[in-house]
Amino acid sequence: MMNWKEIWMSLFGISDLWGIDMGFWAAIAAVAVIVVVMNVVFWGMKPGNKN
Repeated sequence: MMNWKEIWMSLFGISDLWGIDMGFWAAIAAVAVIVVVMNVVFWGMKPGNKN
């Protein structure tokens, strides 16, 4: 079984940032990407007809 914390520690030597676990930062990054994609999609849509 892969332990992501050990892999992260071997690559970067730290498992938290400003005292907050990397899992939190990964979740925040995922939410930020979803928000940006939704904004790009919705701002790129053309308005519908008012018939």
